[in-house]
This record gives sequence, C-alpha cells and structure tokens, in this order.
Amino acid sequence: MLGRRLQTIALAALTAVTMATIPAAAQDKGPFGSFKHDSSAPIEIAAGALEVRQAESLAVFEGNIDALQGTLRLTADRLEVTYESEQSGGDTGAIQHMRAEGNVFLSNGAETAQGAWAEYDVAGGTIRMGGAVVLTQGGNAISGESLVIDLSAGTGRIEGGAAGSSRVKSVFTPAPKN
Repeated sequence: MLGRRLQTIALAALTAVTMATIPAAAQDKGPFGSFKHDSSAPIEIAAGALEVRQAESLAVFEGNIDALQGTLRLTADRLEVTYESEQSGGDTGAIQHMRAEGNVFLSNGAETAQGAWAEYDVAGGTIRMGGAVVLTQGGNAISGESLVIDLSAGTGRIEGGAAGSSRVKSVFTPAPKN
C-alpha cells in the first residue's frame, strides 16, 4: 500500500514538472485545457425561480440552476447575476459577474470541477471556486481549497488551505501501455 502511494506521489510530481515545461499550446489536452472558452458567447440560465432587483442591477436565480455558455455548463442551488444597467452607460442587461452557491458543478467537455461556491467574472474571463474543490479530467483528480481558471488561456491554479490547513492532492492515471 505504501509503495503504491509513493508511486502516485512520484507520478503527480513528474506530471506537474512535465506540464510546467511543455509550451502552453501543447497543454490543451492537459489539466485545465478543456476549460479554454469564449467568454463572449451568450449565457442561458434556467432555474426554479427568478427575483430581479432592478435598482441593484441584480438577478437572483434559485432552485436547480442550469447555466450554459457555449460548451461551459454551471449548475448550483443559487445564482446571483450582476448586469449592466441603463445608468451605468454600458450595454444594458449585459452580464458582468455571477456568483453561484450550493452544490456548484462546472463542466466543459471531459473536465469537471465542483465546490461550495464559484464566481465568474464574465468580462475578465476568469472563474474562482472555493470550498473543497475537486477538479477531474478522465481518471485524473486534483483537490484543494480553491481554484482559479483563466478561460481565455485555458490555465488554472489550485491551492490548499491557509497556513497549510489543507494541501493540494492529486491522483493521475497513467496512460495504458500499447
């Protein structure tokens, strides 16, 4: 059992070092590569209920949230959406920011991430997740306390808890032998 754990740790370290030395264009198939995404695509949101707070430029969706933007899908229990208003002088109704809470699940192709909450900066093209985050891609899994994904670059970073309270843990499944 200990030998297998050491193999897993060694493989994770080797994969991390290898990914750091591969050019970004070649990493599209590696971790976070599937999250490369066009954040200017329209966003479609379905939910059990919707409350609009026009004075705050805020829409609150509750119950079985299903938000889609191209191939990117977000599900959650609650979703707050901040949008441009007439007073701001921007594109009225354009979504600026989204915050999802409760059973948050994000997927794009074969890559998925889940956590307690997520924030999507639509204009900046970044997603932050927190609360026991687990990222999976096929048979590979990485867990930590927080995750940041740059959708434009298809890159990301997972971190453990503050002051070493938790660590990033990885399990990588080797490719089958030919």
